[in-house]
Amino acid sequence: MCAAKASKNKTEKRSDKDGRKAPDKAKKRADGKSVAASPKPDGSRYIVVGNLKGGSGKSTVVFNLAVWLAAQGHAIRLVDLDPQKTLSDLVAVRAEIGWEPLLDTPAASPDLPAAPPDTWTLVDVGAADMAGMLEAVGVADLVLVPVMPGQADIWATQRYLRTIDRERPDHCAIRLFVNRADPGDASRETREAVVALEAIAGMLGSVSVLPARLGRRIAFCRSLSEGSAVFELEPKSKASEEFQALAQAIVEPRRGRNRKS
Repeated sequence: MCAAKASKNKTEKRSDKDGRKAPDKAKKRADGKSVAASPKPDGSRYIVVGNLKGGSGKSTVVFNLAVWLAAQGHAIRLVDLDPQKTLSDLVAVRAEIGWEPLLDTPAASPDLPAAPPDTWTLVDVGAADMAGMLEAVGVADLVLVPVMPGQADIWATQRYLRTIDRERPDHCAIRLFVNRADPGDASRETREAVVALEAIAGMLGSVSVLPARLGRRIAFCRSLSEGSAVFELEPKSKASEEFQALAQAIVEPRRGRNRKS
């Protein structure tokens, strides 16, 4: 954070240089109804956080969400498919400093055993590992897409959605949210980004825009350098307020705005 049309065709198995294959996709809904983001009956959830555009803040979001969920008493599994390994570094720094709750070292592959009940699996993945991204999306319950305001980011998001909407399981929902927005609602770029994302969401029943957004705030940079979540560093800050609103919107699917069928 410091620094669309639906396909009706059957999927093909895709492989990378290592021979990994993404699982067969489920067929898309043909009734035009929007997809709700719901946990499995045992309370577990497999969430992918990604985008084609670099610098979207996905690693910071995954890390903060993992800490937030762990603090709520959920078991957490992390998967770091980004070659930069920012998420892995954050977890290591957190352990070195001694922040609690501690997080387990992220796995390097989305190929994991079945999760125990009430376990949240969070996957950080970017465009550098397309095969891993498709494999993770193929088993996801929810895909979160952080989008920075800006035309290039909107274009990249459109391309990303065209790809993952073909690969996601039937029950998997896709949620967009604005990240690194200018503070307040005065920014024209932020307002235009929200309008553009709402328009994109209106074309795909699986996609909706979360009402919560994260601002461009120093607290998120400190989160990276200090291995702690923003709500641990500055509990009463605007960054903490924004992130907890986002986390609640993720945990409570009804807060997302789905396209009406």
